[in-house]
Amino acid sequence: MSDNSGPPKSPHSSDAMAAASSDLDEQSRLQLAHELCMNENLEMAMPDPNSIYGHVKQIVHRAFWDSVRAGLEKSPPDYEHSLRLIAEIKGILLDLVPSGAQRAKDQINEVMDIDLYKQQIENDSFNLQGVVKFVVELMLGLCAPARDPTIRSILSQSDPVEVFREVFGALDLMRLDLVNYQLRSLRPALLANSVQYEQDKFRNLLASNPAGLDKTKQWLGETERRMKAGNQPVSPSTLLNSAFIRLIQEEVDPIPETIAMDLSRFVTVARELSAVVFSAATILVLQTGVGPTVQHDSFANKVRVTVYQLCSDELISHPRDILPNISEKLVDIVRETITSRPLRDEECQNIRGMLSGLQSPSNPVYCLLWERAKQFFTSLCSGVVGPVPAGFSVCATDLQGVASKYTHLVSYNRGVFGPFYADIISEITSNQQPSSSTS
Repeated sequence: MSDNSGPPKSPHSSDAMAAASSDLDEQSRLQLAHELCMNENLEMAMPDPNSIYGHVKQIVHRAFWDSVRAGLEKSPPDYEHSLRLIAEIKGILLDLVPSGAQRAKDQINEVMDIDLYKQQIENDSFNLQGVVKFVVELMLGLCAPARDPTIRSILSQSDPVEVFREVFGALDLMRLDLVNYQLRSLRPALLANSVQYEQDKFRNLLASNPAGLDKTKQWLGETERRMKAGNQPVSPSTLLNSAFIRLIQEEVDPIPETIAMDLSRFVTVARELSAVVFSAATILVLQTGVGPTVQHDSFANKVRVTVYQLCSDELISHPRDILPNISEKLVDIVRETITSRPLRDEECQNIRGMLSGLQSPSNPVYCLLWERAKQFFTSLCSGVVGPVPAGFSVCATDLQGVASKYTHLVSYNRGVFGPFYADIISEITSNQQPSSSTS
């Protein structure tokens, strides 16, 4: 086990938690409920030991375990730290025992009697190995089968400090398993009432923070101003559709309060849509520029796969950034496709020139396909299911997959925050100055 296992805890941690605002607790509950609904594979995980927090924790824990070792190596041994650890282990085991298993709880309280252990230490009859054996056997009865090897290995450990550390490490894993089991059990019931639950929690937050929708008002207000400047018809539906499209087209700042929990998901959709549009644009440019010899799906699919593989790198801010690395691969695909004759140098240069045009954010082919994709997404959110736009035939499955993610995000968000959006939009469209709060 790593130094991250087990105590110590700050003596003031419980005080700090008690002093934390109820709003923060409410926000945390809302966040967890939302994640459970949006991510069916949600699981809690152990903290990353390589993070800054993990490194600091290792240093603190190492010092603590050194003090435990120093006490046990005294003659006679000083069990003060050990008794505190046993008391904490006892508390964790009681928490892990199912609520209806009172007999097991009684056994833990009877066997792990701290006062009795103190008397045994005074009489020089304390058997730490016996305590460990009882704890391990109990843990084996409570843990998931996958944890058995980890827990059984504790019995082969002769160093008492390592025993404590491994016990706490295994207990951490067991608590994590229990939490994830409880989350999985909670999800079906939560899904049935999730929209109303999140809406109620958000209302509670607004009750103590009247300015809790100010950034959302800025987002919708700016969208309305842009629509008017572009002579677009403004209605509650068109305004919301345009506002949501902005989330995958640009970095909206400040981040609307109603979007904050799903911001990373909208960013992912934006990245995936950019990759689909860029793939479609690349295929269209090559097929138009090279001519009939590459006008078939096998060629288009090779281009699509090549572009997608490089677009999957999360370090790439936009697919157009991959062009310097991909141009030669695309030229090779064209060369392999045209088998009737070798590709001339000037033809290769022309292909590179056509592809270089895609590096411009204002490239007409890319912009045209992007607009078509936006209209497709907007139509789906309005309940209009139409065919995949022209230019996306080879990338149809990819586009529909991203569209499905987007429409699910928008639909769920509008279900939860629809009443709040309605109030804000009513103020905006009636030319009233939005107030600092929404009733």
